[in-house]
Amino acid sequence: MEKDVLQFKGGHNIALKIPKFKYEETVEFYKDVIKLPYLGFKSESHAFQFGDVTLWLDCMDNYAQQDVWLEIQTNDLKEADVYLKQNHINRRDEVEVHEDSKGYWISDPSGTIVRVNPER
Repeated sequence: MEKDVLQFKGGHNIALKIPKFKYEETVEFYKDVIKLPYLGFKSESHAFQFGDVTLWLDCMDNYAQQDVWLEIQTNDLKEADVYLKQNHINRRDEVEVHEDSKGYWISDPSGTIVRVNPER
């Protein structure tokens, strides 16, 4: 009998460690601009439903920057682009080139890179 092959998959939580000076602006981005379902303030963090996982926003007193890349999906890429621009969220397509891809990159106010893709 062959030994089980090691496998990895996404977990149930994603944490963004956010510098204190950008924390409130970042919470507002996920709550008011993207409008992810808000789960409340728990364990000193704001929690949001992010697909099948919980997204935790942690305020870090001693961080100068953070770096996490995420994906969000939308049912209308063009309309999402217009909406994001209206909310002063600029495209960040320079971060990585995806040949033959319909999606695009943006970043939240604290610099988290976010891939905007069509619904699957």
